[in-house]
Amino acid sequence: MKNSKLETLAKSVRKRIFKFKTKSGYGHLASCLSCVDIVSSLYYDDETAFDHLEDVLIFSKGHGSPCIYPILADLGYYDESELEKYCTPEGILKLHSDSSIEGCHFVGGSLGNGIGYAAGLAHGSKKNVYVVLGDAELYEGSVWETLMFVQHHNINLTMIIDRNAMGILGKTEELLQLEPLHQKFESFGFETHTIDGHNFEQLRQVFSGKSNRPRIIIANTIKGKGVSYMEDVWQYHTIIPKSEDDIEQGLEELS
Repeated sequence: MKNSKLETLAKSVRKRIFKFKTKSGYGHLASCLSCVDIVSSLYYDDETAFDHLEDVLIFSKGHGSPCIYPILADLGYYDESELEKYCTPEGILKLHSDSSIEGCHFVGGSLGNGIGYAAGLAHGSKKNVYVVLGDAELYEGSVWETLMFVQHHNINLTMIIDRNAMGILGKTEELLQLEPLHQKFESFGFETHTIDGHNFEQLRQVFSGKSNRPRIIIANTIKGKGVSYMEDVWQYHTIIPKSEDDIEQGLEELS
């Protein structure tokens, strides 16, 4: 698929996320916007190796998992109208994705749990498993315990770090330094890539092949991507725009 088409699809995904998040007032909008291009590449681009009917995507970064809701609607897992019922008693789409939603595979909530589930699933089922983690999630010790397990068993697992460099309390490198991440992951013997997480050509390159060892993809992203006043502003981790002017501007920029 052409990059221009992917960019158009990703913008549509962002706009729909912005709509249902601002309508409901629930969730982590900025954290969803940063990883839209990653999941758009996996699900929409037919040149990647990911097959949504056979392979599994786990959101260890559970608060970012609603970014997949518009994509699953596009693929026919449920009707587009479900997006309007996000976080309502009448709808099926919840604050975080869970396995009761068709096309979703995991209840994401407490950080550091999803990667362990993904590693166990990949090890036991021999499926191709992909897992998305937030970078501030790397503060969890359970992540590093899982990395040792993955290394020891040489598990077929693709781990994607949504590296927007921000957590709930500020910038990651000011809170607790994570760098040099690439070298840390390489020391485990993983196939390690650092890319621009908004560049579809780079995303295609890392997702188009498979490896005989575990893979880590550090995808550098922008928190709040697509809405200028939210971009790279860590306070928007938990804040959803409420004023008519802010909502109108966001929708205009995503159109």
